[in-house]
Amino acid sequence: MRKAPLTLCVVGGGFTGAAAAIACLGRLDQPFRLVVVEPSGSLGRGVAYGAHHPLHLLNVRTRDLSIRAGQPGDFLNWAFRQLDQGENHAGLHDGLAHTFLPRQLFGEYVRQRFFETAEARRDVELKLVNAVATACVGDRGRFRLHFDRAEPIGADIVLLATAYGLPASSGNAALAPFDILSRDQLIGAKSMALIGSGLTMVDVLSSARRDGFQGKVMVISRRGQLPRPHAAKGVVPQQIGLPRSKRVAVLTSAVAIACEAAEAHGTPWQAIMNGLRSSLQDIWQSLSVEEQARFLRHVRPFWDAHRHRLPLEVHGRLQQEFSAGRAMLLRGGVTGVERDGQGFKLTLQRRGSEKAETMSADLVFDCTGHRPDLASPLIKSLLSQGLAREDAHRLGLAVERNGQVVGKDDAPTRGLFALGPLCQGSLWEITAVPEIVSQCDAAAQSLATLQQPVSRAVEFSS
Repeated sequence: MRKAPLTLCVVGGGFTGAAAAIACLGRLDQPFRLVVVEPSGSLGRGVAYGAHHPLHLLNVRTRDLSIRAGQPGDFLNWAFRQLDQGENHAGLHDGLAHTFLPRQLFGEYVRQRFFETAEARRDVELKLVNAVATACVGDRGRFRLHFDRAEPIGADIVLLATAYGLPASSGNAALAPFDILSRDQLIGAKSMALIGSGLTMVDVLSSARRDGFQGKVMVISRRGQLPRPHAAKGVVPQQIGLPRSKRVAVLTSAVAIACEAAEAHGTPWQAIMNGLRSSLQDIWQSLSVEEQARFLRHVRPFWDAHRHRLPLEVHGRLQQEFSAGRAMLLRGGVTGVERDGQGFKLTLQRRGSEKAETMSADLVFDCTGHRPDLASPLIKSLLSQGLAREDAHRLGLAVERNGQVVGKDDAPTRGLFALGPLCQGSLWEITAVPEIVSQCDAAAQSLATLQQPVSRAVEFSS
């Protein structure tokens, strides 16, 4: 028997996993073992900041992004140093603050910050596992993680940072949003259908145009809501007094009225939306499950369109697609997609119509967005043991505010945390950078109180 430090395993090496690791490296002051599991081998990028088109821009201004809790201008300062090269150009720092930089650049920032932080902790043993976690088994107060192409590892703490998981099949023949097509395929296509009208749709359409697609586009959406633009300049979040109601209809009406009043007095409505963010988790958790479900059914498409916005120049190009007739918006749902020779056939149920119709397109992309995969072997292993349970809306796992997972007996599972998008059904506002960083920091703070060396034999490889 010997004194053994805690072994902490972060499952997922995208943005959420990197944020979790950085928070723990900063908060846990005693030596520990840090295991980061990432099947792609590319830390810090994940779905959001990975190998997409190099010209895809962030949907958030540079000034509002940071992977370090309590350091809101960290990405801005990092980007300034990359671009300025020590020449101290007047006004460059202020100009960068309001720009929307490429996502790949943010991914590189996250990766660099992760390795810098890890290297600074000489007392932390870092192990990177290039594999898919297939199971997490409770074992006498610890956990044993199994992988598809690596030996099992024992851990005292497990942080699930899998976000949306590995890309999954949409269940139909449609192409995935970031499937790579040859330039010849895009140039030769005369028509394209995009199922879904959110940010993913904008990414796919923008990439296709840049890579040579000149054909017509059909954007298919049940509610027909397109992403709104950011304000022309960065706005100061404006707090509003909401009624003490637990009804979604009353709350959404109050927000709409506040936005209209702000616009009437020269304040962009985006300032009201930004001002709500700090209280959204409180509001969400104060609602009954029935009211939350009502929001998801009736309000979410409108909320997402206003909450997840586009840079002005990107929004302008999208609007030009529709005004010039290169794209059209169809309100309805797609009930089936099939391959038809070299093209595709879609079955469309238009909104308000009782009849389904069949449409053809050379290319069809499923742009309905991402959601955590609760059917993955890893999550299923936790659910089957009662170590975790789904949230009421099956958007992810039931968690406390700091990410601690709630088991089937409604009690927190000691040492098990889920972070970021996995918590959306429990917290709602937890898919964007500031909220993820804040949650990771809260989890790390709570873990710091558990970091007491224990006497045990080390049973698993690490």
